[in-house]
Amino acid sequence: MRQNFIIKLINKRPLLFSFIILITLLFVINKVSKIFLEVTKFEKRNNINFIEKVYGKDNAEEYAKVILEQTTTLKYKPFVEFTEHYRSGDFTSVSNFGNRCNQNYINICKEPSGGKEEIWVFGGSTVFGYGVKNDETITSYIEKITKNKFKVINFGSGFYYSTQERILFQNLLIELPSPHAAVFVDGYNDFLKRHNYNETAISEAIRYKINKTSKDDLIDYFKERINRLNFVRLIKEKIFIEKGEKLSIFTPEGILKNSNLLKNNQEINSSIGEHFNVKVLNILQPVPIFHDSYDTSNIPDAFKLVDQDVDFINLKNAYEYFLNNSNHKYLNLSKLKINKPMFVDAVHYSKEFNMAIANEIVNYLDLISNEN
Repeated sequence: MRQNFIIKLINKRPLLFSFIILITLLFVINKVSKIFLEVTKFEKRNNINFIEKVYGKDNAEEYAKVILEQTTTLKYKPFVEFTEHYRSGDFTSVSNFGNRCNQNYINICKEPSGGKEEIWVFGGSTVFGYGVKNDETITSYIEKITKNKFKVINFGSGFYYSTQERILFQNLLIELPSPHAAVFVDGYNDFLKRHNYNETAISEAIRYKINKTSKDDLIDYFKERINRLNFVRLIKEKIFIEKGEKLSIFTPEGILKNSNLLKNNQEINSSIGEHFNVKVLNILQPVPIFHDSYDTSNIPDAFKLVDQDVDFINLKNAYEYFLNNSNHKYLNLSKLKINKPMFVDAVHYSKEFNMAIANEIVNYLDLISNEN
């Protein structure tokens, strides 16, 4: 009886039946394709084996939560285009203002209020503290070392470079009373910058979003959904071998432009600080461009920058040029080393390295002796 019903359905609605068969087949193919897809570097970083290797088995559960809490989108912010998104996790807390707080397990991450009891710290994802807890960031350690004499505000954000930090610093001075000091930790994002000197990492995406039509929106919607299907990803990965952005070694002119960009922003920061009676510390940050940079860290080889990598070559060339040609005042931490783990992935700092950097900042600004 049931068989006769199916036969009648096929005869009456052949197109509907074919459509159902097609959808079912695509669903099965999509599920099976997932098995054969290669694991991306991002997925490997979230893998428990990676976490256990880098942080130790005893700490794996907590740091798996850290990485999960730090996996989110960016948030719009006027003038600088974006900032870190609000978060209220156990180990990653970010206010609606965009600053990360320095304690774990807090209900509310308070926004800055300005004044001489605050120190503002600017930088990219290394300052934000990707891969470490709230109380393991550079800003948290500055507070601890100075015995909470200052409230240290973490304005670090993924993808930030010196121009965004300079603009944010100036805007903050319009909104809030000037702080005791402002610290800028830069190098990596400025010297590996491939977008235009006067744009951020997402300027092109914003420009496209503003200029595209409703038809473009609809096309993009379906393209995105199709490209996310496992069997489509598998076809691209195994058959077409989709080509990504081809990285190239920067020309001397490119290195000069990036170097001048950082130098000029640092000098502007110093001048603004002098005008507003703010101690300004510009820092050339540590990056893994030495043969022993990873010796004390427990990072799988696939995550290390090595001397054949284009990024490694560009960083090394840029650092050498900047150090040889920039005679303005800045703190050079490029060769800072410790005998404990320094990195938790290719470029982000361990809690031990963050503490070492914080010590250098405190000593340079002479924050402890100011108590007398």
